[in-house]
Amino acid sequence: MLGALIRLKQRAGRALVSTALGRRIYGLKQTVELSKPVPDAVIDADDVKKQHSQNASAALDEFIDDAQALVLPHSDKPVVSIILVLFNQAPLTLMCLKSLIAHCDVDVEIIIVDNNSTDRTAEMMALVENATTLHNQDNVGFVHAVNQGAEAARGDFLLFLNNDALLQPGSLRAALNVFGQESNAGAVGGKIRLLDGSLQEAGSIIWQDGSCLGYGRGMQPDNPEFMFRRDVDYCSGAFLLTPRALFAELGGFDIDYAPAYYEESDYCIRLNKAGYRIIYEPAADIIHYEFASSGGYEGASKLQQEHREILCQKHQDYLAKQYPAAESNILKARTASRRQNVLLIDDRVPHAALGAGYPRCREILHELVAANYNVTLFPLRTSYDEWPDTYATLPPSVEVMLYLGKDRLGEFLTQRRDVYDTIIVSRSHNMEWLKDLQHKHQAITGNARIVYDAEALIAPREAARMRLQGESVSAQREARMVKDELELARDADCVLAVSQAEADIYQQAGFENVLVLGHKTVATPTPRNFKQRQDFLFVGALRDDNSPNVDSLLWFTEKVLPLIKKQLGSDFRVLVVGDNIAPSLKRIQADGIKFMGRQPDITPLYDHCRVFIAPTRFAAGIPHKIHEAAAFGIPVVATELLAGQLSWTDCDELLVGDSAEAFADQCVRLYQDETLWDHVRGKALDALARDCSPEQFTAVVQSLTQAASTQSQQTSPELAATGA
Repeated sequence: MLGALIRLKQRAGRALVSTALGRRIYGLKQTVELSKPVPDAVIDADDVKKQHSQNASAALDEFIDDAQALVLPHSDKPVVSIILVLFNQAPLTLMCLKSLIAHCDVDVEIIIVDNNSTDRTAEMMALVENATTLHNQDNVGFVHAVNQGAEAARGDFLLFLNNDALLQPGSLRAALNVFGQESNAGAVGGKIRLLDGSLQEAGSIIWQDGSCLGYGRGMQPDNPEFMFRRDVDYCSGAFLLTPRALFAELGGFDIDYAPAYYEESDYCIRLNKAGYRIIYEPAADIIHYEFASSGGYEGASKLQQEHREILCQKHQDYLAKQYPAAESNILKARTASRRQNVLLIDDRVPHAALGAGYPRCREILHELVAANYNVTLFPLRTSYDEWPDTYATLPPSVEVMLYLGKDRLGEFLTQRRDVYDTIIVSRSHNMEWLKDLQHKHQAITGNARIVYDAEALIAPREAARMRLQGESVSAQREARMVKDELELARDADCVLAVSQAEADIYQQAGFENVLVLGHKTVATPTPRNFKQRQDFLFVGALRDDNSPNVDSLLWFTEKVLPLIKKQLGSDFRVLVVGDNIAPSLKRIQADGIKFMGRQPDITPLYDHCRVFIAPTRFAAGIPHKIHEAAAFGIPVVATELLAGQLSWTDCDELLVGDSAEAFADQCVRLYQDETLWDHVRGKALDALARDCSPEQFTAVVQSLTQAASTQSQQTSPELAATGA
């Protein structure tokens, strides 16, 4: 029942955003403002702080009056030692401890270092159980106290957490997971929200003069630019996770920064010099009062200025390589890696289940990340995507500009005119949109190298579709359609074709820099043999009545399936996998057709079914569905069109049938003949290894940006200072 409700919700959502009105309605709950702060008129930060303090004080009074023990999480074998430093602010400390009780999701110990608080901290601590408490006779400051707590710690990791912070669900686990997922991680920080709902920081920048900037301060915390993982210069000590052994190896926080401020900046610089990375993880999330432990903003500001001078003295070599402090440098400096920046523009987040070239786009993005580029994806269609689904498909370090849509691409490119070294544009209609923007706004793409990923040459497919629907399309008209589509790529620095046949068309039209990038597919044949299988399998998104998938399934069920049943009877089913919201599917009344909907994992169906059908009558590019079926070890019956696109041979890598009678006969042959089935399966696996080499795919993707490194070198910090 629950699964059915979820599928109903997803189907309703996708149907909603398929219309202009629906997209407008859905957009109401997904407000994204590029580089715009939370309005002061909406929320007054001082009022929010005052109310929070009053609530915390009332909670403290009630807690002490009730005299009920506050039992903290504790493990005899802690993975993380959480270190809190206290000096007064007992109400905020109580709120912090309650958040740890609610949201610690790993084995922890909690170490509390009290710097001789003079408020009600002692009364509160008398009721706290399971904490390791260290009492100082004087206020030794934050730096000394943290080092003191670290020496008492037993966990593999140390979490420095301000006592005016509130831990949010899943944050500790998310931060800890980064160390298992990223190489050379030295410290992990999180997204820090202020009480008024605005962002304090999403990682921080250290400028050339030693000053620091919390990236995104005052912005909406859930804007796309704060939702991806990235290397940063440093993260605030309000929430900072680091290996205990590494902290000890580097001598802890430098006491020259006592009592507080700049100690975490210095520590992160020393980590960087030692070859470690400082990583911002957006899923690690806290709410922060800010300045509660330093005597307010004025006292903190004075300390920061003094300690900035110390930082400059200690790390001149590091600072010389940083960007100068300038608003125009923020987008370049927000990522510490100083790698090339690549923007990829496509219709959607490339979930594999969407088909239509999206699996290939997904692999391109993965390869760009693996090659150590800073990658942004801009989906031009506002779609029913949420962040967990997005990052289940993509690496967490890809910046995904969800919810903006194509109407805001111009605004986005204008703001980032000098950021990207390479811009990859996928699909002809998206290239047309970009060219229109370039015409309206001079130099909107800056010095970026433009790569046109044709994905597929659409004009021949459209001509074939029009002919199937009864429209007369002359050879001259089709040639004009092809020429118009080719012209979209005329100003691109490089054209990416999906097959050698399509690359030849571009080269014959005078394009010199054309690369072939097919599909990356690794064979993982499922174990069942011929006799252990039954049924036919169709895979494809069925969302649009004019799509090749809908046309092919209607043709198969109405023209081919009755002929198959005449020979095989009705002791089989046709399993149909993929979204199925196209209105014309209501025409399908045949028995034995089972619509499975979108499946999170099709592997069991590939292992169950005996024959894969691809009855496509018009299409462009390369049929990834056949590559995928071959990879899972299920033989295919396809049309001559698809066989030609693959350059695969009838009765070897697949069986081919173009008429309804021929397609039915080939389905029956493959369904009944075990020897033929084994032969086709083996030949298809051989062809897959030849045509879909991961190594070749990687080499081509890397070559897209390697040329950019010589044609449009990233602006150096020195040039950035002058705006050159």
